[in-house]
Amino acid sequence: MTNKFELYRCNICGNVIEVLISGDGHPVCCGEEMERLEAKNDNLNSPDLTEKHSPKIENLPDGKTCVTLDNHPMTDEHYIMFVQTISQDKTEAKIKYFYPNQQVKMKTDIPSDGLSARSYCNIHGVYVSK
Repeated sequence: MTNKFELYRCNICGNVIEVLISGDGHPVCCGEEMERLEAKNDNLNSPDLTEKHSPKIENLPDGKTCVTLDNHPMTDEHYIMFVQTISQDKTEAKIKYFYPNQQVKMKTDIPSDGLSARSYCNIHGVYVSK
């Protein structure tokens, strides 16, 4: 069974997909089941990785929310591919894609109360902040 907003990666070709509607079954790519990507946010096991990869959520004076990652490299070999915000009730989501040498910064109208933000690093995977 898949659940809304889960991420899956093909370990053969590298495709990453997001589940939009929960359902039975399991995503398949290149003839094999895809790997479900689990968010990492364990400061005890890898504080340096978590600090560089976990999105920072900030309330702005205009009522909007800003999500940033300031300490992560943004090189051709190692970068944040996207940041996504998801409302607490899972009725709203926003995603922004990034390329090497860009600043990782995203504004959203989703209130920060209960908001979760996740980032996807092309090398280290998914990290989440709430």
